[in-house]
Amino acid sequence: DAIINIANHDPIDEAREHAAIVLMNLAYAEENKVHMVNQDHLLDTLVHLLSDVSPFTRRYASAALFTLACTYANTAVMARHCDGGILEALRKVLLNDPIDEARVNAAEALFNMARNNSDDTVENMGNHPRLLASLAHSVLTDYSADVRAYSARALEWLSADIHHPMPCHRILLKALTTASQWTKTTCIAEALKMQASLSENRKPMVEHPGLLDALAALSLLDGITDDEVKTCAISAIERLSKEASTRHIMVKNEGVMTALTKATFVEDGADDVAPEEGTPNALLMKTALKNLAEHM
Repeated sequence: DAIINIANHDPIDEAREHAAIVLMNLAYAEENKVHMVNQDHLLDTLVHLLSDVSPFTRRYASAALFTLACTYANTAVMARHCDGGILEALRKVLLNDPIDEARVNAAEALFNMARNNSDDTVENMGNHPRLLASLAHSVLTDYSADVRAYSARALEWLSADIHHPMPCHRILLKALTTASQWTKTTCIAEALKMQASLSENRKPMVEHPGLLDALAALSLLDGITDDEVKTCAISAIERLSKEASTRHIMVKNEGVMTALTKATFVEDGADDVAPEEGTPNALLMKTALKNLAEHM
């Protein structure tokens, strides 16, 4: 209680910093994690410290939150606390804090909440205003590689649990479409492939503005480090082609058809060779073409 009182009310920056350090260190101990989250005013105090004028205090408070979020029993409590107050505080740090380590900690906290989730955690995160959009924004724009990576991984984990007809599914698809330009890791491409694996998601995915274009762009990547991302995107397209009711939309998408026909046809005069018969990507593309054939 004394530490919480200092953290909330002491006018001296160094005192609040030291209080934040104490809370962070306590949070690192496994036996303290659940008790701390259920301690009166502790989560409110950490939220308060996230907007402290001292960058050190913000860094320590955000570290305490990502540590507490490592425990499954805590994430639902944290996600719904004060009607999403923790989520909003972390979102603001993620987007606006000038200190790299504070933003990294915020991104890691959101990733830990997404990874160690319950149904309640997923619902609260998915429905929180602008949270998924902010993660997508950070994936593309933050100059810290760690922030981008944790944000992308958070979206990937949420994609495993947010599906149609959940109200936040459309918000997730928009975030993934925006973040699809991220190709440094397979997180976003894997998330799209995972989404396409479930039949109930396929129609909303095909109909979502820009999503097919995003998958087509990923499928046409030709960099030496792009193979895994490209394979995920091609797999997603092949899975989407299984949905009969939206095949007519897919065949009208120029990017998708370019990606698929690349498996079989070589442009006139081109020096490149088509993928060898029997390679996994070629087989996926040909399967998708067969699925779409009657609408071509």
